[in-house]
Amino acid sequence: MIAVVLVTHNSQRFLPELLASIDRQTLQPELKLAVDDNSTDNTVELLTANGFTVIPTQSVESDTTTRIAQNFVQVVTAATAAGADTVIIGDHDDLWHPHRIQYQNEFLNTHEHVSMLASNGRTPDGSLRTTFPVPADFNELDLKAQWRYVAKHSIATGGASAIAPNRISTLTVPTGWLHDRWWSLRAVREGSMWVDSELVIDYRVSPDQQVGLDTAGQGNSAFWLGRKLRELPMTARKMKDISQLLSDTKTK
Repeated sequence: MIAVVLVTHNSQRFLPELLASIDRQTLQPELKLAVDDNSTDNTVELLTANGFTVIPTQSVESDTTTRIAQNFVQVVTAATAAGADTVIIGDHDDLWHPHRIQYQNEFLNTHEHVSMLASNGRTPDGSLRTTFPVPADFNELDLKAQWRYVAKHSIATGGASAIAPNRISTLTVPTGWLHDRWWSLRAVREGSMWVDSELVIDYRVSPDQQVGLDTAGQGNSAFWLGRKLRELPMTARKMKDISQLLSDTKTK
């Protein structure tokens, strides 16, 4: 079963175009789910009118990053429980290219070792691969080399990704991590990550979405180090999370 999942919060400004692009897909999903985070506009009504089942958020976190991740974990978990084996992840303000669902579903169906497919998207300045460069031979690297790269660089943006949730050992995301970043780390450790250059969305950058394009200064080592020093408590916590991930998994 193919599921489309969204997380929304007062998204009525952007939803009509997103929903229209989903309706234009060459392959339609069997399930459309959204977790809504306390919208006070017409977001829920727009989603319901377009065939989405809307679930209220269960998150009580005040930290934006953690809350976003928990909302996505909630909606993907619900889709998986409903029988979805391909989950197409979407942001509330992107435009999907008509072949997106068909392309990503066929890829996951024909690459049974892949749990997370990180595709590409157009941005105002180029593409997601411009913002988050990935070595051209990333998929051919051994897992130790992939891990060394992904430990320092983001390689996946949730809005352009698809996952096979039953192939991931756990969807749980630690506090302070974005869902796409943590799932990509786990997928690499489990040997099931794939990055491609296929353009599947137009990534529209709005204030609510800029967290997804934050590179944390990854291209500037001095800036990156300075930021990490300022965020030392969170960095220490994240190092503990990484250590736990390393102990839970084996690099093949």
